Amino acid sequence: MKHPLFALAALCVPLLTANAADLELSETLPLPEAHSVNWVRNLVKEHPEVVGNDWDRLEDPAKPASTQNAPRGWVWNIPDALWQDTVRQKGEGKREDVRFDLWIPDGVKRVRGVVVLSGHGSGESLYRRDDLRQTARELNLAVFKFIGNPMQRGFWPRSLLSECLRDFAQKTQHPELQHAPLFLYGHSSAVGFSAMFAAGESHRVWGWVAMRAGYTFQIWQPAAAAAPGLIIFGEVDKYFANAHRDETLSIVPMMRKHHQATWTLAVEPQSGHGPGEKTWPLVLSFLRHTFAARVPADGDTTKAPAKLNPLAPEKGWLGQNWSPNPGSYQTLNIAPFADFSGDKNTASWLVNAAFASEWQAFHRE
Repeated sequence: MKHPLFALAALCVPLLTANAADLELSETLPLPEAHSVNWVRNLVKEHPEVVGNDWDRLEDPAKPASTQNAPRGWVWNIPDALWQDTVRQKGEGKREDVRFDLWIPDGVKRVRGVVVLSGHGSGESLYRRDDLRQTARELNLAVFKFIGNPMQRGFWPRSLLSECLRDFAQKTQHPELQHAPLFLYGHSSAVGFSAMFAAGESHRVWGWVAMRAGYTFQIWQPAAAAAPGLIIFGEVDKYFANAHRDETLSIVPMMRKHHQATWTLAVEPQSGHGPGEKTWPLVLSFLRHTFAARVPADGDTTKAPAKLNPLAPEKGWLGQNWSPNPGSYQTLNIAPFADFSGDKNTASWLVNAAFASEWQAFHRE
């Protein structure tokens, strides 16, 4: 891999998989902490002229979050040039290893999309799950994972991921990897990857998941409104069931109301910070149905990104949002957009009838 500021040493190792004919490559790079979302957060604090003074504050702390135009959010829009200049002035910081893993199923001649996982939290185990790999076989997808402090909670600049995929595209002789459509997964503070990357590259993201965000304010990303998002919380997760719960629950309804976001809110009853076996079928259903809706069958990504199919929100379904009162398991109303009897502006958006039914069952039983 090449980077505009840093010369990187790489080790690429082929690995054996459960199916010996599958292709799996691993690469380890020492990257500087200047890439990390926490380093960039400190940079943001130093430049209010770029992002504004209230990027992490409510408009009016005295009013309920749900009555305001937006809950607090981490909308930064830091130009790459500013990041580069700051690195030159302050130094890149210490280097730590970041490991990248790519898996491509046997028999895939053209990869149609890449599932990109931060290995932080549950991403590491999700990468190895049989049900995810079976889904990838059916849809001709690659699965790509990274783990290491400079990247796993989010990173800057966003081009770093493209450089990684370009490197693996060359090594695997799959040139389409470089520009393939992406599905993003981030758990806990790694929502700093999935939500914020989706905001910057929504033209390339067919769907993304914010799984039990550690910093829920990262989710408010208006630039990601057109990229279908599945935002999942655990009912008794300490990062959800706290003083900010009402504000957290307002994020998706506010994104729906003010930005017509194609986003879905899900709250897993009686569950904590970690996803369980009940969680994954909904995630994989979301992956499959958004892939079918967004990714063109004949898209050629060998030289440039394919143009994803736009979504018409009025052709989807809507679902009544989970309520903390009464909490626990609930039967939430679902209906085609035109027939939904609740508030169409704030209800969860559901890509089709099949996914709507699974989303309803997820909350009911």
